[in-house]
Amino acid sequence: MQRIQASDAVFLDAERARAPALIGGMLILDPSSAPGAFVRYRDILRHVDERLHLAPNLRKRLIFHPLRLDEPRLIDDVNFDLEFHVRHLALPRPRDRRQLNILAARLMSRPMDLDRPLWEMYVIEGLEDVAPYPPDTYALMIKVHHAIFDGAAFGAATRAMMQEAAESQPEPPEKAWTPQRGPGPMDWTISSFEEGFKQMFATALALPGIAQGALRGGMASASELASAVPKTRFQDAVTSHRVFDWEIFQLADMQAIRAALGKPKMNDLILCMIGGALRRYLQRKDELPAESLLAICPINVRGAGDPGLGGNQVTAMRAALGTHLEDAIDRLAYIAASTEQGKSQAAAWGGAFMGNVLALYPYPARFAVMRTATALGSGAELPPLANTIVTNIPQSTWGHYFAGSRVLAYAGFGPVVDGYGVFHTVTGMDWEVSVSITSCREMMPDIADYMGCIRESFEELRGLAAAASVPPAG
Repeated sequence: MQRIQASDAVFLDAERARAPALIGGMLILDPSSAPGAFVRYRDILRHVDERLHLAPNLRKRLIFHPLRLDEPRLIDDVNFDLEFHVRHLALPRPRDRRQLNILAARLMSRPMDLDRPLWEMYVIEGLEDVAPYPPDTYALMIKVHHAIFDGAAFGAATRAMMQEAAESQPEPPEKAWTPQRGPGPMDWTISSFEEGFKQMFATALALPGIAQGALRGGMASASELASAVPKTRFQDAVTSHRVFDWEIFQLADMQAIRAALGKPKMNDLILCMIGGALRRYLQRKDELPAESLLAICPINVRGAGDPGLGGNQVTAMRAALGTHLEDAIDRLAYIAASTEQGKSQAAAWGGAFMGNVLALYPYPARFAVMRTATALGSGAELPPLANTIVTNIPQSTWGHYFAGSRVLAYAGFGPVVDGYGVFHTVTGMDWEVSVSITSCREMMPDIADYMGCIRESFEELRGLAAAASVPPAG
């Protein structure tokens, strides 16, 4: 029995049916590299089953204290059913990229069954017109709950399912999986006391760090932070209607642009591209604020810890996107200065700061506050800290095959919540950078237009890089 952390429980307690706390990814796969150049559903079931021991949390489910007196626990699911989690779908005609994105958006709109292990995998066949990929490819979509997996933990679970070569086989488990029994009333009582004392001791040890982080970080009040956040269409209550799209850029192209523009940090370059896209999109709607839009950027602080253990080990920085600046070079410099300040702020607080602050309050109090807030109104009524969330997950240098199928592309998705109605996920494989967008249909009814803005912003940067690379005449 494993108690989840205070920072994990927040994703359960604050979750709404119209805004499930889900993250995940989608792979485009080419089965021509598989044995026989064909992959069946049962082949995928066998492939996943042979690797479950490499990702133990995939066979664990949550249980909740009957009186909500303590954080939920993870236990083995004695009724684990692989076919419940791995599902087989096909695209309707015309079986194109738009249909794939619509299906993915609908799947990520659906909350997860909290009585089961918190992951689902969808095998989506029937891709016929998803350029630039051949018509015999298929998609694999994986979604997980943020209470159990952050980006690094999700990456570790996904990596367990991947292969380095089309016929690579995993090391078998040392022994067959035997689920442990669930806790009885006495087990709950003992565990609650044990974990309560551990938490009290850990909190006492963390108090000096909390005080130092608060002092160094300045601990600006929410109203002060919010005063710099301009209002946009994304700072409203979200509905359950998701939209999703993604764009792939070649890593070599991004690196060439970076080199020509004086080698800014790659993260700053990508934020500049996103800032340019948001500027274009809102400007065309005559909704561009005079002040710069702001982004929250999660930062992995797991360090040498094992991401396979799951949970959330992140902090965050706030970065200005320079949307008030027309010139992309000025915007890039503005973003670079902002991210340096944001990193300093995050470092001053410390990686465990927010988790330690949450743990200061007993779980029943945190649960009651979250549930009361949910019942009283939408989170959009609270002052936002930013306009969007941009998470950057490093490109994968591993796992180029799944069930013998070669990976052609990888894109991620994240949750949208009240007040933060557009989520940017930056990831990809080791030859690409994928930028994917998750939003709410009411806020972004024309996501294809926004993806056009992303491409235009990239081309603007590429044009500036080309001009910078041309030697002066004479």
